[in-house]
Amino acid sequence: MFPFLPVNCVCLAQLLALCGCVAFWQVSHLERSVSAELRRRRGETEEREEKEKGPTSKAKQQTSNESTMEEELGLIGASAEDTEAELIRRICDTELLAEENLLSAFLPLLVKVCSSPGRYSHPQLTTAACLALSQYMMINPSVCEENIRLMFTVLERSTLPVVRANAIIALGDLIVRFPNILEPWTQNLYARLSDEEPSVRQTAVTVLTQLVLKDVLKVKGQVSEVALLLIDPEPHITSLALNFFNELASKDNAIYNLLPDIISRLSDPERGMSSEDFNTIMKQLFSYITKERQTESLVEKLCQRFRTAKTERQWCDLAMSLSLLSMCERGFKRLQECWECYSDKLTEPGVYQPLLSITSKLRRGAKPQFKAQIDEFEKRLTAVHTRGLENVESPEMDEENKNGKPSSDATTRNRHPKRGQTKSSVSSHADDSFVTPQRSRKSKKPVITFSSDEGEDDEEAVMEELETPKVTTPIARSSRRARLRN
Repeated sequence: MFPFLPVNCVCLAQLLALCGCVAFWQVSHLERSVSAELRRRRGETEEREEKEKGPTSKAKQQTSNESTMEEELGLIGASAEDTEAELIRRICDTELLAEENLLSAFLPLLVKVCSSPGRYSHPQLTTAACLALSQYMMINPSVCEENIRLMFTVLERSTLPVVRANAIIALGDLIVRFPNILEPWTQNLYARLSDEEPSVRQTAVTVLTQLVLKDVLKVKGQVSEVALLLIDPEPHITSLALNFFNELASKDNAIYNLLPDIISRLSDPERGMSSEDFNTIMKQLFSYITKERQTESLVEKLCQRFRTAKTERQWCDLAMSLSLLSMCERGFKRLQECWECYSDKLTEPGVYQPLLSITSKLRRGAKPQFKAQIDEFEKRLTAVHTRGLENVESPEMDEENKNGKPSSDATTRNRHPKRGQTKSSVSSHADDSFVTPQRSRKSKKPVITFSSDEGEDDEEAVMEELETPKVTTPIARSSRRARLRN
């Protein structure tokens, strides 16, 4: 038995790197060169068969017409291509990593080095092993699925930035090749956008930009992590994030659909983002909202989020987001319709001031009629901000306070005038138009007196409307001759 000999880490790293390169180029050779050669041979065979087959009879002519129709529909070509793709897939699944193949002998060693960073701590060895393992995972889905958890563990816990950056690039290639296996892990990939190392953040935003713009990854709420890079201290990373959103804005409604979730995530108290950074990010994102219909819909969505927001900071962020929209008359109308969503939060200066700035922007160049609506809304905002919502019932309260509120006794006397005193007209009391009118009393029904033949002439029967019987009873009256006879 051979004695245990120490292994040079650099030599072992070179060996593992060689194994990874061989595995990768084997797959590349199969999918590019071999697949292209199979298509070329198939084309030559089809041309030769067409020349050899000469339709000499009606039956052959009919068969030729049917095959030509199938070729036009692409049925023959599609079936042949599927057969070729299945052949390449079968070679990758069963032959490249077969037990008798030399590549399979190094796979357990790769897994051991990657899963034991404390024991194999040499930087060059760790880097080569992780990269080679990712290249092995490109061969077939079974190897990828068995080692995907290990690869993401390396991505999150490795102390070497170069290992984390290489893992991001490798995982980006694996997402393209095996999207169903990698789909549950995409959130871990977005998490590297907040890596402490600038080189890792740069690699992450570059890879994710390519995946999102090529529709390999679905754009979800994790894009808020990309938005954070708009305020990154590294200028080149900021420019990459800006390029990401510029490209994303070219897709229909992409940023519009993501904005509410981005605002909710960035305004989360646990994130601890400052108001200045939040405003900087939102200014850039709202600059992509140019359609009036999108603005109107965003006004309603943001107003509805006031109901679920729990902290004052979230209220202020929502109000600031509303003020950054290029609002027009339709958007302002929707803001008025959603008054109940935010009116109880106007006592906060961080909510009141941004909404007040909306009226200042809308007033510029507004028509007189629209300007009157803006002024009325501004008075309403100010009234609620200064006195609270419970003390303001209508926009006319400001006029009442300026002119002086009538005393409660005078109001009572006006509501209950003395007998014989006529009520004043509505026009003479324009200042009291906001007072809720008292419910008018119903006038008494006239007293109906019936004379009876039994001598009950003095009895009165008062019948109100609700007591009137449904079926009336006819009253028998004696004739005049009978009364004179008596």
